[in-house]
Amino acid sequence: MATRIFLVLIMAILVLMIATFSLSLVEKEEIALIENQEGKSLNIVDDLYDIEGNQIPLESLLEGKVLLNVWASWCITCLVEHPFLKSITQSKDVKLIGINYKDQSFNAEKYLLENGDPYIFSIYDLSGEFSLKLGVTGAPETFLLIDGVIVSHRIGEVNMEIWNEKFAQYF
Repeated sequence: MATRIFLVLIMAILVLMIATFSLSLVEKEEIALIENQEGKSLNIVDDLYDIEGNQIPLESLLEGKVLLNVWASWCITCLVEHPFLKSITQSKDVKLIGINYKDQSFNAEKYLLENGDPYIFSIYDLSGEFSLKLGVTGAPETFLLIDGVIVSHRIGEVNMEIWNEKFAQYF
């Protein structure tokens, strides 16, 4: 008798699990889109330092047009977009500032030495805390700030097509 009750309980649990799984497949919850940062002001509360350990003057981020690019030496897509970013700094009136994201400073310095350094400086963000406050989901990401306000935000590689779509209108 105990065996029969045990088998009925097991069958009931299995039926309940299958029903729950089936319902989860049928329900269509919409996946929330990643929130874009456009229109938000850059809010800096902590001191920032570059990859060489120098304190960064906050006005360099808050005045004029600033292209803020999140990059890392371990990021393959960052390496792909790097030559395009170098060309932009040569042809546009914009300050390109990097955010070195979750990277060791010696790896970042080696990366810039080998590939060229298009940045005025790179904010050193080993913990990712500064990037997290910006809403960064990973590297690369690029923000265009005008007087401290994010006017355009790109998650992923920036190339000529993306530049024309997301950033060119501000130049």
